[in-house]
Amino acid sequence: MMNEGVRPTDEQWAAIETNDKTYNECFLYGVHSTKICCKPSCPSRLPHREKVCIFHSLEEAMAQGFRPCKRCRPENVILPNDEWVALINAFLETHYMYDVTLDKLAACFHGSKFHLSRIYKEMTGETLTQHITQLRLTEAKRLLNNTTLRTHP
Repeated sequence: MMNEGVRPTDEQWAAIETNDKTYNECFLYGVHSTKICCKPSCPSRLPHREKVCIFHSLEEAMAQGFRPCKRCRPENVILPNDEWVALINAFLETHYMYDVTLDKLAACFHGSKFHLSRIYKEMTGETLTQHITQLRLTEAKRLLNNTTLRTHP
């Protein structure tokens, strides 16, 4: 079972809240809900404190299943685009039924919405909207084919 990590101290949390770059060499923080690790100066949306854990190195974070942020690139490690798109697709397969916007995806996957959109289209040959629509249509067909409801005469 994976360790949940050390919770941030008040000082560390203040550094995360204010995107204080002076702490970048002191620690990284991971967000349990996204499994992404960031520098304290990362401009991404502020996570809930209870979902944050602290790491002293990228290796420690990655050993716990976290991946480096595409926005702040801790220790200049970049997640390959194909892995990034695979993570986005896995997320979409479980969240297509919700209001998934490009802004929300960019915040969740720590990248700019323009970069995310461009890379996604380049790697898959379809837009995010096309992919979400296809997921929704596939589920609608499955539900229609497997319904026990009777049609009205």
